[in-house]
Amino acid sequence: MSGKWLLLPLMGGILLAQPVVPAGGVVDAAAYSREAAPGSIVTIFGANLAPGFAPATELPLPTALAGTSVEISDGVKTVLMPLYWVMPAQLAGQIPYDMGPHVTFRVLTGAGASDPDSLMLAPRAPKLFSVSEEGVGRAVVLHLDGQGATRQNPLKPGEWVSLYANSLGEVDPPIMAGYGAGDGSPGRPLSEVTAPVTAMIGGRPAIVAFAGLTPDLAGLYQLNVFTPYYDTIGDLPVTVSAEGVESQTGLSVPAEPNGFYLVIGAGKFPNGQTRNAVPGPGAAIVFMHDNVPIWGEDGLRQWTFSSPLGAAHAATSGLALTLRNQGVVVYDNNGIEDGTHGGFYDNSNGAVSDNEKPGLWEWYSMSNDLYGVFASYFRLPQTTTFDEIIGYFDGNGQPELRFNPASVYNRFRMNIWSNGAGEMPATNSFTGNVFSSDATPGIFSYSATDARRIFSTGAGEPLYRMVYKLDQPLTLEAGEYWFSHDTAVPESTPVAGAKTRAAAKGYKPAPPANAFVGGIE
Repeated sequence: MSGKWLLLPLMGGILLAQPVVPAGGVVDAAAYSREAAPGSIVTIFGANLAPGFAPATELPLPTALAGTSVEISDGVKTVLMPLYWVMPAQLAGQIPYDMGPHVTFRVLTGAGASDPDSLMLAPRAPKLFSVSEEGVGRAVVLHLDGQGATRQNPLKPGEWVSLYANSLGEVDPPIMAGYGAGDGSPGRPLSEVTAPVTAMIGGRPAIVAFAGLTPDLAGLYQLNVFTPYYDTIGDLPVTVSAEGVESQTGLSVPAEPNGFYLVIGAGKFPNGQTRNAVPGPGAAIVFMHDNVPIWGEDGLRQWTFSSPLGAAHAATSGLALTLRNQGVVVYDNNGIEDGTHGGFYDNSNGAVSDNEKPGLWEWYSMSNDLYGVFASYFRLPQTTTFDEIIGYFDGNGQPELRFNPASVYNRFRMNIWSNGAGEMPATNSFTGNVFSSDATPGIFSYSATDARRIFSTGAGEPLYRMVYKLDQPLTLEAGEYWFSHDTAVPESTPVAGAKTRAAAKGYKPAPPANAFVGGIE
């Protein structure tokens, strides 16, 4: 698209043959379709259309380039069409906004006039521009920083992006064809499409904040959209609609979902606690899910001690948990806040394999998308009051799916259950029977800790804290409880040709030595 509009040296000579435009030679410039609207950019294919390549070099667009012009008529008036560029086998111009519905085109040169070709204009005929410039494959889409979306720089859920379209029709304030659109500055208002415009990405609606002409350009429509939630990796279908007319199918955008929320193992055995993380009766970790294809039958809708941990994990008491009251730690099974965790999360000396280092293990936890959540045992030897609950997570997850806690689609959850029959949480529910952030007022926040998971290769990943600050302190009696923290996000939508991210119970990621040493991106 844009490459043809760059200012290049004029090439050419004198046309000696009459220009030829075959029937059907006039098409919209985005999808090469015979559907167009007032204000559309059109491409005219033919022969002998110009002596060489000649682009427009200023706005407003000229009506003649290298001796070539295009006559356009709707039976009431006849004008010359503003031109973007001309070349021997094709040219591009803009249909005036005040013409239609039946328009004819003739290419005029010093050698004569072509036979006319006609189009029926619709009020709206949206088409998206593509990287291929042929209206198929990957749509032209830019991130907020102006970088194009690619497989290496894909769209993420909950970000602002711009799509570029043709044939969206009437705008307000109106503008003459060939003139650069306003940029929103005083005296130069933005020209917005006069009909509601919607967008779909991956089968879900994307919020459209602006649909109108691209500032300082002629005839190019821009849509600023907020990407919806999705849970797939690959190319997601994208369409836009105006007044019930949908853009062409077969276009996609490269996408990648928000990464995994991975809760972190603990370390110390505080307050006389003896349970460890090893599966089986007396274990400090239980698991429940509601998705057989992902997790299997074990733990389906009821707590189970099953986990992928081995004997080495007898060294950990479960998931990392800290309780604070007015800034003072009143429960701690990890030592992260006071720096006493020692080498629990550090395997830089390679004393054991990373697989055998309990501090390097994580558990995927999300209670409503893939429906898997881990709860960790903790014991209070005396009545305990607290106003902050702190869980810990790894912000990286799989290397290609880094977790972004700032995503607008994340809803964090914390739950506490009392110990019940079978020494498991008292209810077979994702909602705690003693405490739930769903029902107890408070505010979530997150920040980086000073602790890092360090692998035998030297690669390091920061640990993050998830804090729930209660509006009012909570008091628990002495006893045994279970705790979980996780995210809850919209359910994913299956997309043909895209890969749904996979999840497993435990992760032991060992990234390359130069990977993930910074903060969350």
